[in-house]
Amino acid sequence: MPPVCKPAAGGAKGNGARSTKRQSRNSIIRHLQEEVYCRIGISNAHGVGVFAVRRIPKNTRVLRSTLSTQDIRISKSSLRHLPRATRRLLQDFCEHDSRFYWLPRHGLNALSLYQYLNHSNDPNISLVSPGVYRAIRTIRGGEELTLNYDLAFGEKHVFGKNKKSAR
Repeated sequence: MPPVCKPAAGGAKGNGARSTKRQSRNSIIRHLQEEVYCRIGISNAHGVGVFAVRRIPKNTRVLRSTLSTQDIRISKSSLRHLPRATRRLLQDFCEHDSRFYWLPRHGLNALSLYQYLNHSNDPNISLVSPGVYRAIRTIRGGEELTLNYDLAFGEKHVFGKNKKSAR
């Protein structure tokens, strides 16, 4: 069996790989320093919510993610074959109306913080455009981030067993 070849320590491939790793390392450090403001926590409003881990100045873009924030619209009828527990999860977790669910493009086994934003009539963030959220006032560390669903989605949000999310 032939030996496994590795790029030479000082060769072009070696330098390129190191350069790419350095860029990735630098970009994640920049992300942590400049874009990470939030975490998931226990909410007094609704079970789980998004909380500031540090002060967020007014007009700061929050909840930046490398995951896609564009959801996929799927008819409820096309999901009838799913296990009952999975359909219940979709009902509880995803935005929906009488005919469609809007599912995260990355599925339900990856996490985007925006999915855990709770509603408030006195919110501290707003949805500027799909996937772009901004602080509408300074948010204290430890404070829950909230969004007015009615304003964000353009129609009244109904809570409870017969809830409906607008799109």
